[in-house]
Amino acid sequence: MSLTPQKLQPYLLPSSSPSLRSLSNQTIAILSIGSIVFINVTLAAYRDYKIYLSYGPGGLPYNIRGWFISSCILRLCGTEVFSTDLMIRIQIRGNGYRPSGRHMSGGRGHDWDRIRCRRGSWISFRRKGLLKSEFNNLVTSNPSIIQFRPSLHEGHTQSIFLADDVPGAPVAKEMLREVSNIHATGDYSVHVVLAPQDCKRVIESGWGQRHPLDGVKLAKYVVGWTVPKEYVLLYAPRTEEETRVIMQVVRASVGYMADTFETA
Repeated sequence: MSLTPQKLQPYLLPSSSPSLRSLSNQTIAILSIGSIVFINVTLAAYRDYKIYLSYGPGGLPYNIRGWFISSCILRLCGTEVFSTDLMIRIQIRGNGYRPSGRHMSGGRGHDWDRIRCRRGSWISFRRKGLLKSEFNNLVTSNPSIIQFRPSLHEGHTQSIFLADDVPGAPVAKEMLREVSNIHATGDYSVHVVLAPQDCKRVIESGWGQRHPLDGVKLAKYVVGWTVPKEYVLLYAPRTEEETRVIMQVVRASVGYMADTFETA
């Protein structure tokens, strides 16, 4: 809706004093435009809030406070999520932990919410069960390396942590020893911590993206912790084959965080 003097004319107040009439007309015009802007902003904010709730509970409060943090604070300081140049600059031994031989096709990230790390589409109930089962099998097969605990980064879900007596890689301290978690209250995407070489491969293959707050110092004051550059989002698997690839990457995450190649 556009406002022009002609459209506003029927609503302007008549006055015997030209100066008073001009002031009254200006006030009405300002109030009218301000009201229209306020209504449109409020409607847009409400729609965005409903989208935020549709993603399910996560690391931020599942209420208007969490929405405000994600939309009005984090969105302003979030970084670009697909660049891999910084991975080249991070020095680390070896060639990464992800086993070779599995082709990773691309073209996955077109409908993702960059800041909230969620998508608007969902995987089937069967795929959800398969992914959770694979996570359980991984932990059960490696009790000396990893264990389940409530997620510190996501909340409302179980996460893979390093076992208590595992020293872990240097990044483990920054991650509070949390290795990987499924967004089980939402779209079933997965967060992992990977060797920089593996981050680069996953992102360039179209299977994931960096966290928008990686390296952002303000994150510590907003969400309580910093996000390392090796923290990567994996898109939710849509098929059994994709689930196997995702689990291959999760195993690589365990190997990197535990600083070992010995995972079942």
